[in-house]
Amino acid sequence: MLQKKYILLLIVTLSVASLFGQNTKILSREPLNIFKNEELANRISVLKNDKRVLKPNFRYLDSVKIEQITYLSDGLKVKGYLSTPLFGVKHPSVIYNRGGNGEFGSLNEFKAVFILAKVASWGYVVVGSQYRGNVGSEGVEEFGGEDVNDVLNLIPVLKELEKADTSRMALYGWSRGGMMTYLTLTKSCEFKAAIVGGGLSDLWKWMETRNDTIETVYAKNIPNYAINTKEALNARSAIQQVDKMCKTTPVLMLHGTNDLSVVPEMALDLSYEFLKKKIPHQLILFKDGNHGLSEHRTEVNYQTKQWLDTYLKY
Repeated sequence: MLQKKYILLLIVTLSVASLFGQNTKILSREPLNIFKNEELANRISVLKNDKRVLKPNFRYLDSVKIEQITYLSDGLKVKGYLSTPLFGVKHPSVIYNRGGNGEFGSLNEFKAVFILAKVASWGYVVVGSQYRGNVGSEGVEEFGGEDVNDVLNLIPVLKELEKADTSRMALYGWSRGGMMTYLTLTKSCEFKAAIVGGGLSDLWKWMETRNDTIETVYAKNIPNYAINTKEALNARSAIQQVDKMCKTTPVLMLHGTNDLSVVPEMALDLSYEFLKKKIPHQLILFKDGNHGLSEHRTEVNYQTKQWLDTYLKY
């Protein structure tokens, strides 16, 4: 009889452990050594007495931790990055949405340091996904299809982090990441704010202004693109999805007037639709700014921080 009780106890214990494992989204966390990459190390630091010392502009890295993570999204193991402030107890959360497709534009040590860690140093827990099918992630890239779930599934990832306050969350995306941000807002109103830089919001206009996208992006990444073109492009274009978009999440739109990758007309057209549908937003156009607004980085950081602080730190 005693032996049966032990067997029963073992079964119950295993069942609880199995259930806990199923509910856990974060599968692994590996600290990033920012000095391991020699090119990155030379960008952010100098050697003094055989020790790396951060340059003044990068001293914010002393206040944050950067990790590479693997998490579950629709049963797939997906890669990403996480940056957490070393100070404080609880912080608002930001989901950063990368641009590009496939390996192009993927998150790496540089973006983790220059973007995710920078935002984290302002007092935010920041997490970003590579999206399925990319950089060792399971699944297949869909360029705004089912991979939007890889963004939504970062919400339970954040809920597992002690320092993350998920009652105050924001989205921050650039280029294709802007598309992912807009599409996420058609599926969730959990976010207090959103920021989009050089946002891809009209795939029809992108095809007109960048005909190289048809073969290199659409046909390559969008499932059944050849036989489902209209539905596929409309479903991924924020300009066609405004009616479904959350009307309580204020959006900051940043775009360069000399953006040759994603023309500024996309931001103007979407802003007009936002006005008609009373979606709160602010559009800032940077004169002669390129796609990454690289020559306006100080102002971009200022506007981004102000927007986050306004809506998440109250």
